[in-house]
Amino acid sequence: MDQKEGLLSWIEENRSYFIDIAEALWKEPEISYQEENSSRLQKSYCKRMGFRIQELDSIQRYAFIAEAGSGKPIVGLLGEFDALPGLSQKVSPKQDPIVAGGPGHGCGHNLLGTASLAAASAIKQALEKGRLKGTVRYYGCPAEEQLGKPILARAGVFSDLDVALSWHPADINTVAAYSTNASIELSIRFTGVPAHAAQVPHLGRSALDALTLTGIGVEFLREHMAPTARVHYIYTSCGERPNIVPAQTSGAFQVRSPRMKDLLPLLKRVIDIAKGASLMTGTEVSYITLQGCYDVLPNSILSDLLYRNMEEASLPEYTAEEIEFALSLASTLTEDQKRNTLLGLGLDAKTADQLLSQPIHREIGYWGKGWTIPASTDVGDVSHLVPTAQINTATYPVGIGSHTWQATASSGSSLGMKGMLYAAKVLAGAIWDLLEQPVLVEKAREEFRRTAGEEPYVSALDLLKGF
Repeated sequence: MDQKEGLLSWIEENRSYFIDIAEALWKEPEISYQEENSSRLQKSYCKRMGFRIQELDSIQRYAFIAEAGSGKPIVGLLGEFDALPGLSQKVSPKQDPIVAGGPGHGCGHNLLGTASLAAASAIKQALEKGRLKGTVRYYGCPAEEQLGKPILARAGVFSDLDVALSWHPADINTVAAYSTNASIELSIRFTGVPAHAAQVPHLGRSALDALTLTGIGVEFLREHMAPTARVHYIYTSCGERPNIVPAQTSGAFQVRSPRMKDLLPLLKRVIDIAKGASLMTGTEVSYITLQGCYDVLPNSILSDLLYRNMEEASLPEYTAEEIEFALSLASTLTEDQKRNTLLGLGLDAKTADQLLSQPIHREIGYWGKGWTIPASTDVGDVSHLVPTAQINTATYPVGIGSHTWQATASSGSSLGMKGMLYAAKVLAGAIWDLLEQPVLVEKAREEFRRTAGEEPYVSALDLLKGF
């Protein structure tokens, strides 16, 4: 048997271990910054497997690195394991939460981290047998849904990597060749003067007026910003009683744009609106960065390598029961909803319609080149530090999007587990090639130097300085 083929066979032979981990994470979902048991479970497995463990709790709670091998190249696999609030769901084609209002793995992170861990484990076996030289690292990264990786990036955790690979559960098998939106979320706070709203309202200075005017200002701004940009906001604190002029209010404002350099001027305009509202109402304004991430910087050398490994690894086969489950789950959405999910990934309308005839994607694609999806991911920060590439694999029926109860149901099903194992094999195969042919690493790094340019990475958490 070819040695690389043996690597993929190792994952298949040990599939039950990884399915057990993914199912355990799915059954006990933990939201961002609360992943104590999820992190412990993965670290426990890594220790049993003989990985060297580096705890990163002093930088970010529940983060860790599991490492095997030594020397260059150093290849990193990004893992996540946080769930989403309000998406509790049984493995059922009908909406049926396990715990009403409880969390659930509606983004498939129970699968995401586990597949990366499986790939790292397979490479570890090859390193120990002397078939490869280099280092493999699994990064246990908490709080992706709250953009946690910039905290690790700012601390230099990824800086000595040669390349980084990742994947994401999805409804199609494809190289994730697209970019994403950069994003920064602010907390804007206003402080005014309280007063009796009936007797002496003229003595008050309403922090709620300031917050409301800020929202109105953002609405007028929309006409004059790039159509690819986004601004979202909610009011998080609006006062206590209607008969008291509110002295304290706050809102969360999220600004997105395809590139960080374009986001910053728009962010400044939002802040200027808040400053204007403060001036109009006689209140004081302050703001802090809650979270933020860069756009994903694709790397075609690594993307092409991942595609070749998608071709080499065997696609999952499905039982009649699994096909029926996929059809039932997909039937809960309209054709237009499913089509727009596909279009959002950079597919053309004709291809999207062709794929919608399948209950689960059973081919591979290479979509998204030159495309920027409106969503954001903290993988973007890693991609601005080291060459980075990702794939998507079909863990949901075609047209099902993330952050839905349908995704939670599928992420706990055998459909999700099969897509996870396929992703593990593709990632392991790509790392085999990188360690066996270090010239690929250098080519990826040459491309990174061209595309990233000379601009130094500055964490989004620090970009407000000087505003």
